[in-house]
Amino acid sequence: MWLKKIFAALTKKERIVFVIALIGAGASFVIVMGMLIAQATKAIPMAGGAYTEGVLGQPEYVNPVIATSQTDLALVKLIYSSLPDLASSITPSPDLKTWDVRLKPDLLWQDGQQLTADDVIFTVQSIQNPDANSPLYQAWQGVTVNRVSELEVTFTLSSPYAFFGDTLANLYILPKHIFADAPPGNWHLSNYNLKPVGSGSYKFSSYDQTRDGFITSYDLTAWDGTSGPHPLIKHFTMQFFNDENSLVQAFNNGAIGGFGNATPEDIAKLTRPARTFTWPTSGYYAVFFNNSTNIALQDPAVREALSAAVDRSALVQTALGGNGAPEYGPIPPGAAYYAPIAPVTSSAQFAESLLDRAGWTMSSSSPYRSKTIRGVTIPLAVNLTVPEIDFLAKTASYLQTAWQAIGVQVNVLPDSANNIVQNDIPNRNYESLLFGNVLGPSSDLYSFWDSSQDFAPGLNLAIYSNPKVDALIEQARQNPIASSTAAELATAAQDIANDYPAIFLYSPDYTYVANNDLRGVSTSTILTDPSDRAGEIPSWYLYTARVLK
Repeated sequence: MWLKKIFAALTKKERIVFVIALIGAGASFVIVMGMLIAQATKAIPMAGGAYTEGVLGQPEYVNPVIATSQTDLALVKLIYSSLPDLASSITPSPDLKTWDVRLKPDLLWQDGQQLTADDVIFTVQSIQNPDANSPLYQAWQGVTVNRVSELEVTFTLSSPYAFFGDTLANLYILPKHIFADAPPGNWHLSNYNLKPVGSGSYKFSSYDQTRDGFITSYDLTAWDGTSGPHPLIKHFTMQFFNDENSLVQAFNNGAIGGFGNATPEDIAKLTRPARTFTWPTSGYYAVFFNNSTNIALQDPAVREALSAAVDRSALVQTALGGNGAPEYGPIPPGAAYYAPIAPVTSSAQFAESLLDRAGWTMSSSSPYRSKTIRGVTIPLAVNLTVPEIDFLAKTASYLQTAWQAIGVQVNVLPDSANNIVQNDIPNRNYESLLFGNVLGPSSDLYSFWDSSQDFAPGLNLAIYSNPKVDALIEQARQNPIASSTAAELATAAQDIANDYPAIFLYSPDYTYVANNDLRGVSTSTILTDPSDRAGEIPSWYLYTARVLK
C-alpha cells in the first residue's frame, strides 16, 4: 500500500525513472542469483531423449559371428556385449598359454534367458566352424575353450600370445538358445540377424522398410539390464541412405542428428549449425611394392627415391582435406606400442640425387630414366594399381605427378575395390598397390609384415622378408613383459621403414558431424575400426540437470 502511495506521489518523469530502476534491480537480482546457483551447482548428464543417426548402407547381419560391414558391426557393438563387459575377471597364465575368464553372476539376455559360459563356448566354436564363414575365423585358430563351471571358461592356446586379451575384447557373445538348432551355414537366412537378441546397452525395437526391401530406419531402446555401460540416450535410431548427398541433405533438413565418416566435401555442404568430432585411426595407407614383378623396384635406391619425392603433409591436404596425419612407418601415432620414426627427407632434388647415384639416368630420347643391367636397358616405370575410391584416386594423381617429376614413368591402373580384394591381393597380381592396412588394437605386425604371411590368406602385401624383423615380431607376440614387447615392435617398425618395402603415406581421421544438442562425445581413443565409435554411444547425452557440488 505504501509503495502505491509513493508511486502516486511521483511525477510522470520520476515514475519512469523509478520503473527503470526497479527493472534494473530485478534483473541484477536474477543475474546475481544465477551466478550464485552456477557457483553452487554443476551440470551433469541426464538420461532421456531420442537421437537419429544417418548411415550410408544397410544392416544385413547384426550377428557378432558373421558381421562384416561397418553398419552391422556398429549395431553389434550396441546390441551385444563383449566378453570383458560380461566378465568379472580375465586372468592369463604366466606363460600366456591359458586364459581363465569368470563371468559376472545373474547375467541375462534381452529375452530374459540366463547368459552363461555355454554361450561363450558356443560363440567361439561357431567362429571356428568353417561353415559360418566368420571374418574372425583366422584370429581363433589354435584356441581351445573349455567349460569350468556355469560362470567360468578357460581358453588354451597352442602357443603363447601376448595380445590374446585384445582378441577377447573383440569377442561379442551370441545367444546359444537362439542359434544352436540352426547349422551355421544357414545363419545368413535367420530372422534374428535383423531382429537380434543381445545383452548389450541397447535392445532392438523395430525397423521400417520399403516395399522393395530397403530398410529405411532401425530403432533401438536403452536396456537397463545390461552389465556394460548404461546408455543415457533412451531411443537411438539409425536412418539409412543410398548416397552422401541425401545423407547431408537429411542433416541440413533436421531429419537426422548426425552422421559419421564425413568427408571435407560433406562438411562444405552443411547449411545447419553443426559440430564436428574427429578421431585418429589405426589404419594407414601405403604403396606396397611387389618386387618380383618389376626389376626397377628391386633396387632399394629406387624405392627410397619414390618415398623422398612425396611431401606427405601436402598429400594429406590434397587427398584428405587435412583430415589425417602423415605416416612414416607401420604403426600409426596413437596406436599401442607406437614409437616415433624419423620423417624421411621430402625433396625432389634429393630423390633425383638418389636415382643419379644408383645409375638411373635420363637420356635425350625419353623424359624418363633408365638403367642398363647386364646389357639390357631397364626403363624406370611403375604400374600403380588403385581402388576406385575418390580420395585414393586423388592420392594416385598426386603420386603420379610427383614421381614423373623425378623421371619415373607412372601408369595408374584404377580397379574396383571388390576385384582388388577378391583377386589382385590373393594372387599378388600387381607391381605396386595403393591400399590400406588396419592395425589391430595390439599393434601386432605379424599378419602384415611377417614373411610367413607373404601369400593369401596372409596380408604381407609387399611380400616382405627380413629374418631379423620376423624374429622381432614373433618374440613380441610371445613376450609377457610389455616393455620388452614395446622395444621389439619399435625396432621391427624402424627396420621395416628403413627397407622401404612400401611407402607409408598417411593415416586418415574419422570425422563425425552432429547437431549442437549432442554432448558427451569423447575422441580421446584411437579407432581401430570406424564401428568402434559405437562403443562411445552409451555415454552420449542430450540433456543436463544441475545438482549441488
